[in-house]
Amino acid sequence: MSPLAHMRWRIALLIIGFGGLGLVLWGAWPGLGPFLAGLVLAFLLMPLVDSLNKLLPRLLAILLVYALVITALALFGLYVAPIIVDQTKILINAMPGYIDVIQKWLNQTFTDVQQQIPQDFQQPITEGLNNFTSTAIGFIRDIIGNVISGIFGLAFGTIGFLVGVFIIPFWLFYVLKDKSQGMRAFYSLLPSTLREDAHRLVNIVSGTFNDYVRGQLIVAGSVGVLVTVGLMLVNIPASTAIFLGFIAGLFEVLPIIGPILGAIPATLVAFFTGQVGNLELVLKVVIVFVIVQQIEGNLLIPKIAGESTNLHPAIVMVVIIIGSELGGLAGAIAAVPITAVVRDLYIYLYQRLALGVSPLEAESHVPSRRDEIAAEKRRQTQRSLKRPALVQEEVKMPSPSQSVNPVGTLPLYDKDKQETKNK
Repeated sequence: MSPLAHMRWRIALLIIGFGGLGLVLWGAWPGLGPFLAGLVLAFLLMPLVDSLNKLLPRLLAILLVYALVITALALFGLYVAPIIVDQTKILINAMPGYIDVIQKWLNQTFTDVQQQIPQDFQQPITEGLNNFTSTAIGFIRDIIGNVISGIFGLAFGTIGFLVGVFIIPFWLFYVLKDKSQGMRAFYSLLPSTLREDAHRLVNIVSGTFNDYVRGQLIVAGSVGVLVTVGLMLVNIPASTAIFLGFIAGLFEVLPIIGPILGAIPATLVAFFTGQVGNLELVLKVVIVFVIVQQIEGNLLIPKIAGESTNLHPAIVMVVIIIGSELGGLAGAIAAVPITAVVRDLYIYLYQRLALGVSPLEAESHVPSRRDEIAAEKRRQTQRSLKRPALVQEEVKMPSPSQSVNPVGTLPLYDKDKQETKNK
C-alpha cells in the first residue's frame, strides 16, 4: 500500500472513530454532568498545577492544589452552603404566596387606576390589564419552574451522576497528572503532516474555552460578593443577602441576560420585605444592581474576563436562546463558548485551506489566539537574535606565486600534475 493510500485509510479510520465516540457521548449525555464539571475544573486548575510544577514535582503540585480546593470546599460547605439551602427552601415554600400577593397587589393597583379613567374606556383597559397580569404571573411561574427543574434535573437526573461524583476526583487527578503523555499519544495517532495543524486546533479550542470559563467564573464570584455587600448596606438581612448574591453570581454564567435574571429574585424579596409594595426598598435594590453592573461592565469584564469570545451581544442573545431550546439550561450556558470555538475553527481552516498560509500564521488570525501568537512570534524573534554568530575562520591570503583556490577547502584541479599521474 502506498504511503498516500495508507494516510487516507488512517484519516478515514480516525473520522469513523471520532464519529462513533460522538454518538456514544451523545447517548450518555445525561450522566456526563460530573465529567463536564471535572473538565471545567481541569481548565481552571491546570495553569496552577503547571506553575507549581516548576518548583515541585508534578505529583506534589497536584496534591497541594487538591488540598487548597478541598479546604475551599469545606469552608463553603460549613459557612455558605447551609445558608443557601435554608434560603432556597424558604423561597420555594413562599413563592406561591408571593405570586398570589403580587396578583392581589396588581388587581388593587389597577382598581385604583380605573377610578381615574373615564367610564367609556374602563372595560377595554380592564381586560387588557387582566390579560397582562395573567400572562406576567404565568411567565414568572414558568421561569421559576424551569430554573429549579433545570438545576435539579442537570444535577441529579441519572444514577450516572451519582457514580460520577465519586469517580471525578480520581479522573481529574489523572487528567492533571498525565496531560503531556495523553496529548503525545493523541498526536501519535495522526499522520505527521497533520500533527502541527492538530496542535494548533487543540490550542484554539482549549484556549477559547479556558479564557471564557475562567473569566466568567471570576466575574461571577466578584458579582456575587458585590451584590451581597450592596444588599446588606440597604438593610437586607445578611443570610438573605448572601443567598441573593449567590443567585446573582450563578446567573452570571449566562452572558447579557444573566444579570437581568439575577436581579429578579432580589427585587421580589425587596418587594415583600416589610409592607407589601415597599417601592422604596425595591428602588434601593435596583440601584445596587445598577451600580454592580456598571462595575462589571467597566472594570471586571475588560480587566478580568476581557473580550474572551468577541461575539456581538445580538449574536450572544440569539445563540443562548438556540442553546436553551436544544439543551436546556446546560445548552444555554455552553452556547456562547461553542459558538466562539466554531467561529475560530472556521477562521483557521479558511486561512489554511483557502489561502494556504502556514499553521502559525493561520492561528494568528483567530481572535482568541492573537495575543498568544504575537507573544510566540516575539519569543521566536528573541531566540533568533540570541543565537551566536557563526565564527568565520581566518583566511590567509596566498602569495602571488601560489594558485588561488576559490573554493577554499577543495584542492585545485592541476591539469599537468594529473596527466603526469596518469602516465
